[in-house]
Amino acid sequence: MRQSLRVVLMGAFASALLGFLPYLTSPANAQQEIHLNSSTVQVVHNAPSTDVLNMSLKVENDGDGGLDPCESEADDLLETGVHLSVSHFTCTDYFVICGAIACPTFDFDAQVNYTEHDIGSASYGTSFGANAAGFVSSKIVALATPPGTCGTWSINLQATGQNLSGIAGPPVSLFVNDSDGDGDGIDAAQCFTVNASVGNGITKPHTGVHRARH
Repeated sequence: MRQSLRVVLMGAFASALLGFLPYLTSPANAQQEIHLNSSTVQVVHNAPSTDVLNMSLKVENDGDGGLDPCESEADDLLETGVHLSVSHFTCTDYFVICGAIACPTFDFDAQVNYTEHDIGSASYGTSFGANAAGFVSSKIVALATPPGTCGTWSINLQATGQNLSGIAGPPVSLFVNDSDGDGDGIDAAQCFTVNASVGNGITKPHTGVHRARH
């Protein structure tokens, strides 16, 4: 009886594992167009819904080959914007939950569109807009384009007035998507498990009221 029960349980476990297999596959095994070359992520916890997210990223987009590999600037993050999302789950955990139940709500999610500025041969973009209960401000700078790519950019972003209470510590997952959806879906999702600095904001000491001596 115990042996039969063990066989049944092992069969159920194997079936569940096969079901999760597509979600456990690293995004790098799919056609990966977007690459995160470096990242700095900081989460500052303040009072409820007034948390701050700071990010400094270096992102590269390789395009998808073909006659129009950069898809008429759709893969240019300065021209058409970037979608950035952060989850307190790692990429692997996020994909497993997506397959088992439903994809969790992101702790931070924003579509950032830029106003382009050109100074000589240099190009950069700025953005400021409402997000959740606060605002997102961002600056993107076009860097030298490596051969065979659609571009490389440095992105600095600060989001204020956010509810990031779900992010208790590193690591976190960072999703990066361009305008034509190269980061959409489980198989093509450009998800990166990254370290993050997480802490509380600085609280000024209360000095009280000092009465003048007579």
